[in-house]
Amino acid sequence: MKEIVVVLQRDFHELRQTNAFRILVIASVIVAFGAAAGISIAFRHQPWLSQESAQPILNLIIGIPAYFISFFILLAFIWAFASLPIIKEKVSGNIDSLLATPLSPRSIWLAKTLAIFLPGFIVSGTAALIMLLGISYLVIVPAIGSIILPVPVLLITFLINPLLFFGMLSFIVLFSLANNPDIAIAPSFLVGFGLMIGMPLGIMTGAINMSSWAFTSWYLAATMVVWVIVLWLTRLLTKENIVLSSKGD
Repeated sequence: MKEIVVVLQRDFHELRQTNAFRILVIASVIVAFGAAAGISIAFRHQPWLSQESAQPILNLIIGIPAYFISFFILLAFIWAFASLPIIKEKVSGNIDSLLATPLSPRSIWLAKTLAIFLPGFIVSGTAALIMLLGISYLVIVPAIGSIILPVPVLLITFLINPLLFFGMLSFIVLFSLANNPDIAIAPSFLVGFGLMIGMPLGIMTGAINMSSWAFTSWYLAATMVVWVIVLWLTRLLTKENIVLSSKGD
């Protein structure tokens, strides 16, 4: 366990020193405050918000931006940091050096995955929380006198969405270590762009209700499928596969 923490801390320190990390953090904060301000300006003085029939609209005001700010920040961390650092470490021989230590391939995989996921999770969660509280206190509280935070929206934003992207990230790091890093990230593009297109279309057509338990259940089920695939693929994490992939075989 101590060795895993050492690798995690080293990788996180290197990630934190990059310009991409600084840009993502700054952009996330700006987007969170900007979205809260923009949505508040657009809806704050609408008299219909205080009506009981406006409940579905209030749920949308909360649900859609909360989901998508978490979605885009987590996806940005994956696309920015998941594959390229491992390619560099394979070229430099750092991966071979780690394999010469008592660390198992699965421990290396876990440490490198967490080093990317944890800061992404913290940044995305903080940005979503800033935006949710901003919208709540600037729009919803003045309209109805209390905060509305649908439990399904909170679960998707702060638990299921991170779990889904943790699974995607785990797959990329796993496949980058044990096989070809250049193609490891490809499935995340399919999932990412699929959700970018499918979620707005589903919301606009009424097929998706982000504040419903039915949608939350389906989203959780899809996340579990991703994790089943990842756990099945952990059989590829052998020293032989990692060494051969580092040498381009």
